[in-house]
Amino acid sequence: MTFRTLYEEVQTVTGKISTNWIRQRSVDLSRITHIKEMWSNVLDPKYVRGFYIEGPMGPPIPRDENEALIVLSHSMCTGAQGKYWRRYIKTKEMMHVFDSDEELTDSAEKFDDLVETFKDPNAAPSPQYRAEIKAQWRALAVLCQEHRRQEFMAQIAGNATNFDIVSGALQVPPTMVRNLFRDDFLTRIEGVMD
Repeated sequence: MTFRTLYEEVQTVTGKISTNWIRQRSVDLSRITHIKEMWSNVLDPKYVRGFYIEGPMGPPIPRDENEALIVLSHSMCTGAQGKYWRRYIKTKEMMHVFDSDEELTDSAEKFDDLVETFKDPNAAPSPQYRAEIKAQWRALAVLCQEHRRQEFMAQIAGNATNFDIVSGALQVPPTMVRNLFRDDFLTRIEGVMD
């Protein structure tokens, strides 16, 4: 199964799209059998808001093969707009269940390459970096159905709403909501349909 299946299913959901529903459908549509969420006081959201790890792994949080762990910054989740950031970052990290084998950050070397790509804007994007970008666009696509995005666009064009109101309606940070209204949004979403 692919991300496209999840995206198409999202279009038929009535009401708010729950992260629990996204988690269950992501498990159903991927090789992952379980996703656990954990908050960490160690993560500084200025640098890392969250990350995704697949098992197998041992203590302190054992995971079997094909089980995943999403670790979120505690201060991000409890700070200003905390529930909005939690919803967006949790969904973004869940989108890694659709990463290809090449895109997985499954070794220390690949993790180091990813960090280097973030630090050096001139570095060639690694498959892991591309997976991070894809996960961001995928998260937006499943947190806002296309028909709602079109409605919001019309309202914004008519000055009937603004990014902050849309942010509240979707429970997604305003800084991320802005990307929903980029001219190239649909092109970007089509580019993450694997």
